[in-house]
Parts: sequence; C-alpha cells; structure tokens
Amino acid sequence: MAEYKGTTILVVEDDLDLRQTLAESLSSYHNVIEAESGIVALDILKTQKPDLVLLDVMLPFPLDGFSVLRVLKNDPVLSLIPVILMSGIKTEQTILEGLKMGANDYIVKPFRAAELQLKCNNLIAMRQKILQKVEREMFIKTPEVYQFDIESEFKKKFENITKAMVEGSDFTVPNIANKMSMSISTLERWTKKIYNMTPKQYIQNTKLTKAEIFLRQRLTSVNEIAYTLGFSSVSYFCLSFKKKYGKSPKAYMRFPTKADSLTLD
Repeated sequence: MAEYKGTTILVVEDDLDLRQTLAESLSSYHNVIEAESGIVALDILKTQKPDLVLLDVMLPFPLDGFSVLRVLKNDPVLSLIPVILMSGIKTEQTILEGLKMGANDYIVKPFRAAELQLKCNNLIAMRQKILQKVEREMFIKTPEVYQFDIESEFKKKFENITKAMVEGSDFTVPNIANKMSMSISTLERWTKKIYNMTPKQYIQNTKLTKAEIFLRQRLTSVNEIAYTLGFSSVSYFCLSFKKKYGKSPKAYMRFPTKADSLTLD
C-alpha cells in the first residue's frame, strides 16, 4: 500500500467508539484526522485538504452530514475531495439523496472494515490518477512562457513555506504538501523538476544550511542546533553536516570566519 503513503482521510463521526475504531482501522494506510461534528469538520477543512472525507449522515445539530456535504460540493476547492457517506439508514430515498448531492459513495452501518478500506483506497487512487492526468495535460497544452510563470509561483510559495517551517517540529513533507494544497506525489514531481531533489532532500538541505548559519554565528551549542532544527539525533545531525560541509559541527565552530580576521586600527 505504498501508493497511499502520506494520504489523509477526515473521519467525521459523533460516536466516539466508532470514530476511534475507524481511525485505528484506516491509519494502517493513511493519516487520519478526526472530527466529532460538522462544525469541527468544516473548521478543519479551512486549513487542511484531506484526500477523502468519511462523513456520517446523522451528525448532531446544527449541521448533519447532508449539510456538510452541501457545503463541500458548493466550494470550488473542497468539491474535488471524494466523500463517502455513512449511515444506519438503508432506505433507497436516503441513499439516492446523498448521491444526488455529490457523494461519491454510500456505505450502510454496520459495515465490514475491509469493505470500507477498499472503497477509500479506490476513491483516493482514482483521484490521484485524475490529478496526475490533469497536471500532465496542463504542461502539454500550456505555452512555455506560462509554464515559467507557474514554476516561478511554485518556487515562491514553496520556499516561503519551507523558510517559515525550518525551525518547527512540523517541517515534514506531508505538512508542506498540505500547505501547498497538493498531494505528496505532486509535490515530489515539482521539486524534482525544479530543484532536482525530493522534498525530503530539500528539507534536509534547508536544515543544514540553517545549521551552518547558526554555527557560523556561534550563538548556541551543537546539541541545541540539532534539536531546534528537528534532527532525530545529534549524531545524525553531525554526520549529515560533515557530509555536506566537510567538517564536523564542532570543528566548523572552531574554524575562523572571514569576520574573525578583521581588526580595527
């Protein structure tokens, strides 16, 4: 299931036990965000764009599942996110109503975990293929001058986001992709095309560049720099830094800089 790595599902279910069961089941292949009401779900969707929404029909007042679905399908960005409705109501009228409103599928409680997993995986895979096809066609049909503008806009947004995140614990590929409003696979294609490196390699390079600045300024310790920049261990930081700069961080701090050689008359 490597193709689903980094994908996110928003589970909107007011029953705590069922919501946690669903999250546990789906987290084997996807990142899972939980929401106990329609209000919470819409609040989450203001800042995060999941790959699929699993939406209970019978949510508490004031927003039931159909109300949330209506908001999603009337939004130009959110309308592209696949939605699976869940309900204990099995009447044909209810199922048809949900499908007419734009739901991609409808599953009746109780359901088997394996069935739900397949439905989620199929819809996410279909969405990824559609997005990839649209992206390929865009580059084929878009004049070179506009492609340059698109790449420039990507670089500007991507570099501003990574610059702001470099010292935070949230400096990860999934979080960058979410802030860029694109899938991880799309982000990887863009960074390979523009920077000739993966997002993970770009993150590593950005952290080491920031570390070099800290070390040159000699304002803090090697250990503090490693933890500030989110390296998994000090030893890994030292190894990575030496590979890039040819010196260990401690040796780099002892090495005289150009500024050190300046004297006042």
